[in-house]
Amino acid sequence: MGYIETVTGRVEEENIGHCQPHEHVYITQTPALLTNPELRLNNLAASIKELQMYKKAGGNTLVDANPLATGRDALALKSASEVSGVQVIACTGYHIPIFYREDHWIWSTPEEELEELFVRELTEGMFLGGCYGWPSYQTDIRAGLVKAMLTSEGVSGRTEVLLKAAGRAAAKTGTSLMLHTEYGKGALEAIQLLKEHGLKENRILICHVDRQVEELSIHEEIAASGVFMEYDTITLFEFHDNESEIRMLRHMIDKGYLDQILISTDPTADRLKNYEGRCGMDYILTTFIPALKKQGFTDQEIIQITQENPKKALCR
Repeated sequence: MGYIETVTGRVEEENIGHCQPHEHVYITQTPALLTNPELRLNNLAASIKELQMYKKAGGNTLVDANPLATGRDALALKSASEVSGVQVIACTGYHIPIFYREDHWIWSTPEEELEELFVRELTEGMFLGGCYGWPSYQTDIRAGLVKAMLTSEGVSGRTEVLLKAAGRAAAKTGTSLMLHTEYGKGALEAIQLLKEHGLKENRILICHVDRQVEELSIHEEIAASGVFMEYDTITLFEFHDNESEIRMLRHMIDKGYLDQILISTDPTADRLKNYEGRCGMDYILTTFIPALKKQGFTDQEIIQITQENPKKALCR
């Protein structure tokens, strides 16, 4: 029987329930908050209310997608999970450049040391802080997923070093890796690199490809490699409306990729109701799934996407 590692301990796969694999619960202590107000998810009481709303709508599990040294707070995530009843999977790894100062240690630490740090967070416990200096206080709250990213330049330079460290940490611990991409650019090259360092395709979640939902051959090419397609821009209406997202999902299912689809919202403060935003973390449950049913998606297809696929994608 497989399990997920949550901030409150291991949970057997049969108890995962509805799962959204790319959400943001709480962000603190990062330079990015100074210039990006949409990232200011630093009101723990509001974050807990958002989780309670998600739970009431039928949500059971989610991934908080901020990794080490980017404002992640393991103690706050544990408290939020305990109070709300939502099972939260936290991330180690690294994130996009806006979360770091130019002199941050993520840009200079040797590859082997980064791999060791990521492994420690997965097997021993996550560190607090790290945004301004090397993290020193370690909790006993374990990460359950590795986060990595590609910029628009793809796999090159420092990004390649970081990706190899993250990929080996995931492979060594039997953990999955979610990969931030810019519209899927560079994904195939990154998948190949991760495979070369021991990570199987079914341990990789490719993020943000649905920032564009017109050129679907790109989606097909990535999905054909065997990875999970994490469609996580639901509620990002500057990229697409629900109708376009639904047409894309139908297309991918008809092409045979039902078992590789995940959905989530990747929210910012302007899209969380308890931060005075417009949609809420419960939007998929309250609005998007009813829209899927209206368009002819079956209950089994929806259960596969929201419950069965997260089990396969996230369980060890």
